[in-house]
Amino acid sequence: MPDERDRPWAVTGNAATRNNLITSIYLEHEKQERLIIAKLEEKYEEMEKKEVLWQDVHTEDAEILIVAYGISSRIARAAVELARADGIRVGLLRPISLFPFPSVRLRQLAGKAYSILVLELSSGQLIEDVRLHVGGITPVQLLRRTGGMMPTAEDVVQTIKKMETESVGKHA
Repeated sequence: MPDERDRPWAVTGNAATRNNLITSIYLEHEKQERLIIAKLEEKYEEMEKKEVLWQDVHTEDAEILIVAYGISSRIARAAVELARADGIRVGLLRPISLFPFPSVRLRQLAGKAYSILVLELSSGQLIEDVRLHVGGITPVQLLRRTGGMMPTAEDVVQTIKKMETESVGKHA
């Protein structure tokens, strides 16, 4: 068996080598509360001020907003260009940081758009964040694929056209 000195990263039963054991668990409620209020909440507030990252694409006049991140944002960007070529005012909000989420920017854009389309390659996790931060300001729909399936930009444009038609019907 190797000597403990050969594995300085290992946490063993030897109390002398526990200086590399990191924990934030406080068994005393008062200490736990102080940690949460004094350190974690301040840290999260600071992150929301300085660390939120996103990209806007054609959002200045968007009536329909697509929210997508990662590889699906590339598909969404192509769909935005195709839809705009057809005269549909579509924009894209691409969150770069998911935590903290660009909630302030999303709410600003949601107040201008009449519909939001969330495009994701998963089982619908992003739509929950979008709905939470939009807070009912604007209806939110989901276009998703899973299991390695990828929607095309044309699939996204067809969904946008359907959303546009449904919106016109509601406002007629």
